[in-house]
Amino acid sequence: MEKHLPLLDTRRISMRWGDMDAVGHLNNTCYFRYMEQIRVEWLEELGFPIDPQGTGPVLGSTSCVYKREMSYPATVLISIEVEKVGRSSLKLRHHFTVAGDENTVYAVGEATLVWVDYQAGKSVAIPEPIRARLRAAGADA
Repeated sequence: MEKHLPLLDTRRISMRWGDMDAVGHLNNTCYFRYMEQIRVEWLEELGFPIDPQGTGPVLGSTSCVYKREMSYPATVLISIEVEKVGRSSLKLRHHFTVAGDENTVYAVGEATLVWVDYQAGKSVAIPEPIRARLRAAGADA
């Protein structure tokens, strides 16, 4: 059984017809695209859009465990949960459910983000406003 993690947000993505694979299920690559999209939107709303001239996250690692197939049409709900916070890294967990079937977990993804100075190519501390948001959600940040 998974431990309860601090929830930062839940995002919605409407599955597109073209997101399905040859057997009519959400293509495995789309899970990673969906995770990326919700992270970028979340960061933008926090006031930290991706700026190649400044600092921001790079993807350190990502994974996804597929539990059940999803098929079109569906509104996919994806959680953003805090798993671990380091000096410059943030590990997130994402649960994929479907609107109208929120009790069924279709997939569980993880992503580790590392904050870097894009120009210098070196890690930097996670910005304090993001840490404050993580703490407000109950994370050890």
